[in-house]
Amino acid sequence: MSTITYADREIAANALQLHYQEWGDPSAPPILMLHGFGVSGHMFDEFAERMQHRFRLIALDQRGHGDSEWANDGDYTRAAFVADVEEFRKALGLDQFILVGHSMGGLNAVAYTIEHPHQVRALILVDVGPEAAKEGVDNILRFTRGPDELDFDEFVEMAHRFNARRSIENIRERMRHRLKQLDNGKWTWKFDSRFRKQDSGLRIGSELSNDEVWAQYRAITAPSLLVRGAESDVLTQEVAERCIREMQRARLVVVPEAGHSVPGDSPDAFTEVVREFIDDVDHGEFEPLVSADPPPLAALVTAQTRATRRRARATTLALVGAGAIIAIVGVALFTKRPKTAKAAPAPASTRDGRHIPAIDPHAAAAVLESLSALAARNAARAQALVEGLGIDPREVVHQAQQRLPHAIPRQRNRLGTVARIGWKTAAFVPKLAVRRGKPRTKDAAQRLEWKR
Repeated sequence: MSTITYADREIAANALQLHYQEWGDPSAPPILMLHGFGVSGHMFDEFAERMQHRFRLIALDQRGHGDSEWANDGDYTRAAFVADVEEFRKALGLDQFILVGHSMGGLNAVAYTIEHPHQVRALILVDVGPEAAKEGVDNILRFTRGPDELDFDEFVEMAHRFNARRSIENIRERMRHRLKQLDNGKWTWKFDSRFRKQDSGLRIGSELSNDEVWAQYRAITAPSLLVRGAESDVLTQEVAERCIREMQRARLVVVPEAGHSVPGDSPDAFTEVVREFIDDVDHGEFEPLVSADPPPLAALVTAQTRATRRRARATTLALVGAGAIIAIVGVALFTKRPKTAKAAPAPASTRDGRHIPAIDPHAAAAVLESLSALAARNAARAQALVEGLGIDPREVVHQAQQRLPHAIPRQRNRLGTVARIGWKTAAFVPKLAVRRGKPRTKDAAQRLEWKR
């Protein structure tokens, strides 16, 4: 894909000069992007190039990173990053926007969304959760705390060893934005050098416990997309899935052949999942691909409603079977083999003259034996289900009788009469079971879902 020129800009926020890159039409819907630790807004270059025809894309170099100023007072707390984003938003006159955050920027995005929920139209978190795998974090620290001064090509080779998924050419372009040249001709990192020193006195991150960060994720109400690199050593699949279970309106997508830096490792796939998510949000069709756990009260109501429906369905099946058993027993009672051989009776006919074939009593008896065995196996279960629901079988019989003709002519086929009794009873029972299992408040579970 050919590179299209972006604009480099600066703005003052909280006594710091913050640098940012901007793509697209300034009147288009805005997307604000927050990078991870040690990099800059240029980590979103490939994504921004692919989306600039539709959105206004703004990649902020957060304090102490990229071409933004370092914090002289050493304040790199999450609260400071969040305050910068809010001042930045006001300075650019942004109202609502889609917020994208990777790694450290993702945690900053979560905290910002909690403090300013009305500004965030949708949230996209890239390979970041309330917990990070120690192995992945250690790998990042070893990489960023390596040699402080090297030739440019040495940094490129070191970065390629760290992430061999990318080509040398791609890494060379990325490192051009992450490094600056010194007076001695060597190159060094752009981000605050105090991050690379032990006991630097910097105030970094947040003092929140893991449980408190989990609570932040659960409190997010904006439609949220969590994108994980399938080969990430920072965000585990287990933590990612738990995030989606516990967040209110969240979707998880795992991008294959991508590590922690998903937007650069697999830019086409990353762009596609983000585009699909935004389209769903725009059309009001967003639904989590992995359902989140509802609040306790809603969970209880939902579970009760589902249990009621399951009981109603079970009762329906059991009592339909009971109706069939009535028919079978009736056949057994009324069907008798002839004592002596008689001539075959003339074929019966209905009132409209249609032919009714004669029933072979021997064949009927064989069928009845099989059906009776099946009925015996299920009778006990059917009775237990009926008793468990508290439905009086006498009420079922009474209601069924009310729906049958009061007089049944003797001349009608006895097998057909008894079968009608069974089938009509079976047809009535589902309605009775549904009435008995119906919640008193109509659609109570749905109303709780909408309130959330």
